Amino acid sequence: MKIAYVKICNYRNLKDIDIGLSDTVAVIGENNSGKSNFLKAITLPFLTDDNTHTSKRLSWTDINNESKERYYKKIIEIQKEIKDDKITVEQFIKLLPIVSVEVNIQANGPEEYYVKDMSYAIADDKIQYGLKYEFIPKNCEDIFRVVKEVVSQNEINEENLRKVKMNLLPVEYYNYSIKIPDGRNISYDTLKTFKYEALEAERDDFSRTKNQLGSKALVDLLKEGLSDQDKLIIEKEYSHFFESLKEISDINDIINWQEISEMEEAKKFFSHINILPNMPPMQSILNSVRLGYAEEELSMQGLGYRNLVLLFVLINSLLGKKTDTALNVLTIEEPEAHLCINNVRLMVSFLKAFTNKNKKIQLFYSTHSTEFINKMNLKNVVVLHNGKAYSFVDELDEEDFAYLAKNPNLDLFKLFFSNKCILFEGISEELLIRSYLDSQEKLSDIEVLSFHKGFEKIMNIWKKINEGSCNKLGIIRDYDNQPNAKEQHNKYNDDKEICVRTTEYYTLEPEIVNTGNNFKLLKKKYGDVFGWSNMTLEELTEAWKNAKASDMFTICKDLAVGELEGFQMPKHIQEVIDFLS
Repeated sequence: MKIAYVKICNYRNLKDIDIGLSDTVAVIGENNSGKSNFLKAITLPFLTDDNTHTSKRLSWTDINNESKERYYKKIIEIQKEIKDDKITVEQFIKLLPIVSVEVNIQANGPEEYYVKDMSYAIADDKIQYGLKYEFIPKNCEDIFRVVKEVVSQNEINEENLRKVKMNLLPVEYYNYSIKIPDGRNISYDTLKTFKYEALEAERDDFSRTKNQLGSKALVDLLKEGLSDQDKLIIEKEYSHFFESLKEISDINDIINWQEISEMEEAKKFFSHINILPNMPPMQSILNSVRLGYAEEELSMQGLGYRNLVLLFVLINSLLGKKTDTALNVLTIEEPEAHLCINNVRLMVSFLKAFTNKNKKIQLFYSTHSTEFINKMNLKNVVVLHNGKAYSFVDELDEEDFAYLAKNPNLDLFKLFFSNKCILFEGISEELLIRSYLDSQEKLSDIEVLSFHKGFEKIMNIWKKINEGSCNKLGIIRDYDNQPNAKEQHNKYNDDKEICVRTTEYYTLEPEIVNTGNNFKLLKKKYGDVFGWSNMTLEELTEAWKNAKASDMFTICKDLAVGELEGFQMPKHIQEVIDFLS
């Protein structure tokens, strides 16, 4: 069972999202792109009194800012009509912003038992199951009354709006609801079989806090794993501990005044005073357990080890719960936090094994680490940018996935989120471009990535993700005697967001030699070194092409340290660099 689709409307910076999801979901994006909001939104349809410690009601700040601004703008426009009773409550209700999160749940075989009461439609000959969370106006008349009072006291304009914003949208008259998407109610007994666990990024002090979050999870884990026989063993060991205590703590050494008492019955009376075992509840015994690493307390370890052990224990605690659960949604923010590369790989391996072991758990995690992006299963990836979401399972076909998986230099973070990025083909271009950028301090913010063909697919995804941003993408490609391919790529060239340039010649070497005074410069500096002294332009070009790996490295090394004064970059490369700078 899994969440196959999600629709999010007006939740924080997530204005309008409608995407498909894979079995595991890896959420990537820049800082402040909406990753945490997305993970939080996913859990809203599963809120019950049993599985949440937070309010099921949202606040004014949880409502999308754009939807609020649109609402306020409309209130300013019609405030006179509201004041003069020319607007009805029914008309006013349509203006109020509503927050909603709808999940489509895919179930197969026996799993359909849990969702039998959650069907709401048929699509593609399949029954659709789902849940919908809404934060909606409950007492519309009261909201309308409050708004009318506000606009009647003062005329609202752009300047004084900020003083009355919350009164114009009083969310205390809102309420939440969790229903089937077609509006029918869902029983508590059905809803409680759907769980969620959220591990947020702010977990650095977990082993130092009073609640000892990690130890609490360990206690839960121990309780789940204890059989009746195990509890019997613990009780016997406690009795053994007590007998040892009794032997070394003679009651006569503690209460010994009877020996000097004048009362004849004193010795007999006190001989019956004894130490008896007081077996505490199993919970109390387990509460004395603390998490540690090796022989030290966990609080003495670094942040990396503390986070690693915490996640291991919390997730295993979740896995160990033997409850009647249909689906358990697990969200983790930045599982790589504070981890070195070896521990990152350890965490990746653990999460993979964890999800493979328990098919009732669907994992959602946000990450800034390429280690958590499985190139063999890019269908897991959801990209967040400025509150918009793009799911690879929606945007790419099988051919696209195969292309990206085979690309040796795939770094989705650099590709999609760099302010300035150049894509190119081949080792020669990489050596030349990197060397030139290294020699120019003002160009140090340009990211350089090597891709082997397939630029069109990359540009399609890049444009969707970076729509409305100030990011720029430069494409440098070989001509390869393919005029149709050149024309096709040039369609993406707008010189605003994307700049595409193609070599005039078949490969890069003749481009360099035929640019400016490069032929004379190269012949003079490297004539004796490479045997170019008596060569013509064509001969030098051909010789360079046949030995370009070694020769290009030497030339680029000199270029990077400023020893090729007067060297000019080929026109197609220089134009891309100028576009980005």
